[in-house]
Amino acid sequence: MRPAGIIQHSIRLLYLAGMAAVAACTEPQPEPTRPNIVIIMADDLGYGGIGSYGNDSIRTPNLDSLAAKGLSFTDFYANAPVCTPTRAALMTGNYQQRSGLEGVIYVRGETRQVGLDSSQLTIAKLMKGQGYATGIMGKWHLGYQPEYNPVQHGFDEFYGYVSGNIDYHTHYDNAGIYDWWHNLDTIQEEGYVTDLITEHSVDFIHQHKEQPFFLYVAHEAPHVPFQGRNDPGYRYPGQEFSYYGPVEDQQRAYREMVEVMDEGIGKIMQSLRQNGLEENTLVFFLSDNGAEAFGSNGGLSGQKTNLYEGGIRVPAIAYWKGRISPATSPQPAMSMDLLPTALALGGAEQSTTSAFDGKNLTGLLLEQQLLDERPLFWRYRNEKAVRKQNWKLLISAGDTLLFNLEEDMYEQEDLADSQPARVEELGKALDEWETEMSAVEMKTR
Repeated sequence: MRPAGIIQHSIRLLYLAGMAAVAACTEPQPEPTRPNIVIIMADDLGYGGIGSYGNDSIRTPNLDSLAAKGLSFTDFYANAPVCTPTRAALMTGNYQQRSGLEGVIYVRGETRQVGLDSSQLTIAKLMKGQGYATGIMGKWHLGYQPEYNPVQHGFDEFYGYVSGNIDYHTHYDNAGIYDWWHNLDTIQEEGYVTDLITEHSVDFIHQHKEQPFFLYVAHEAPHVPFQGRNDPGYRYPGQEFSYYGPVEDQQRAYREMVEVMDEGIGKIMQSLRQNGLEENTLVFFLSDNGAEAFGSNGGLSGQKTNLYEGGIRVPAIAYWKGRISPATSPQPAMSMDLLPTALALGGAEQSTTSAFDGKNLTGLLLEQQLLDERPLFWRYRNEKAVRKQNWKLLISAGDTLLFNLEEDMYEQEDLADSQPARVEELGKALDEWETEMSAVEMKTR
């Protein structure tokens, strides 16, 4: 994109920073009509991972109910095929390249020292500036060090872990470091991680029922290690342990991990009903990327870590009782769209919500309006891709592939040779996007 675009974007971010600072120094008067917003993110749940998306081997009645009563997306995308960058995009409303978090923050090595800089505007900071109580329960994965903790990014309360995954029972990460926090302090709290995330989410709803709140429920499930409620803990300091865990019946454990998450979502919905909040709360469920080989990507090509559809197309459901009509939407949307959407629902002006790479989805959610056409971009390691309308260009390890996703969502027929003009058009758009993103130094790998 043109250098002027970079300058314009910087000006917009400075404007937003000023707006957030002013809001934080005042005493905002919450408006009862503004909805609460609950974002629930699964970890490594593929496109075919729940019942309403075609999975008949895993029971997900609560998610299936939300899908039946709300809006289900057929073409919703994670910003990346791995954890950290998708979460950075969700937090900032921009392509993750802008925050320098294009890759995964690993539990070992130099990336353990980096994270989402506190100068970044985040969805929590901006919602807090609009009078919302803000909470995150579960996985952060945007920085291990205290300066990158969620409370440094606008969250009033954090219960969870900062790494990519932990033992569901002992709460040790993959380097054998204890990783369970309340705000800036590690705490000893017994329990199965999925249940703890649910319990703290429910408590947050009860505590903030009298004011608008933004709650980010970031589940570990169904990310490995394979552990159900009654499986043993196995990660401890000073010991060797496998990445996937010692459970022999991995399919049983995986199924239980998803089902316990669904059970917890049911409890969150029940807490909204008990507090009379269901009619004034948007609940948005999504996954951070596609599944690994042992999960289900619904027959899509590829999986987690690559840019085929199986790595980036994920289940997504929007539910708001009485406001969102039951429907299915084929319109492409992305994780980063949730920030401007939340801001718009919280009362922000259009000049604010339009200052991000992500787009405001409220017209689509509430009135089923068509989104303005736009290209969507991805880049991870040696792959990059762009989707424009129903066409997707994927450049991978020397291959240039073109797919018509309307006719071939499983990416079986490469049309690059028969559509050279379209390859050139999409390639040019991708080059322009990369030029803009190259202004930011990458911190992860």
